[in-house]
Amino acid sequence: MLQDVLHFFRAILPLLLIPPAGLLWVVLAGRLIKPRRPRLGRTMIAFGLVALYILAMPAFSGFLIEGLETVQPYAPGGPEPKAIIILGADGEKTPDPLVKAEPGPLSMQRLTGAAIVARATGLPVLISGGPVGSEEGAVADLMADTFETAFGLPVKWRETQSANTCENARMSAAILRQAGIPAAFVVTHSWHMPRAILSFERAGYPIVPAPLHGERKDSLTFADFLPHTNAWIRSFYAIHEWAGLIAYHFGACPATPIEAPSPTTPPVNAPP
Repeated sequence: MLQDVLHFFRAILPLLLIPPAGLLWVVLAGRLIKPRRPRLGRTMIAFGLVALYILAMPAFSGFLIEGLETVQPYAPGGPEPKAIIILGADGEKTPDPLVKAEPGPLSMQRLTGAAIVARATGLPVLISGGPVGSEEGAVADLMADTFETAFGLPVKWRETQSANTCENARMSAAILRQAGIPAAFVVTHSWHMPRAILSFERAGYPIVPAPLHGERKDSLTFADFLPHTNAWIRSFYAIHEWAGLIAYHFGACPATPIEAPSPTTPPVNAPP
């Protein structure tokens, strides 16, 4: 029960509050205020509707996304990556009683990109992602099962407790340090990579970004200024990431002390 409540606050509330959905509340509030404060009510309604249209334009959502895709301050020259970290994204409940949940669209895209890296490098894979709910298991387990069955690639480590990108980084780093892995490739969406890079910096663990392809367009057309539902989705992801990145810069993802593994502790998944 508690897990479901925590999942609600982590996953559902952002959907309700972050634009574009959050702007619907502005329009509704304006409608309720209008009888008593006509000017304020009309202003709120107009603002909400105009902002909804702007966020529905592919040109604007692309602008938000591209700003994240270009902020990837990686400097080569560190230790050589010896593993691949796939950051979990979404999991979806299913009506099937045997398969209670499965990886969502974002998670599947990351698995597809990671499969290319895994086949090219032959490196072991760690998947990081916490619980979907009280009965559905962790995103990491859902993704790992799919990675092994659908892509035919093994997953050596599963990090199943993290609730956000900062915890993804901290807990994944702890697992790989214990296994003697000095650095790793990190696979995630290009618009999510800036927050991932910052999170691993705060965890003190060297990574090499391996982002999925970006969405940059060389030129805009008239259609890019017409509303489209996909642009709303992309605007949501972009605003969510910009908000998270700002929060992490201002202390939501503090630096964690690096603990050396005990010499008597065997590496994770080490043979007996």
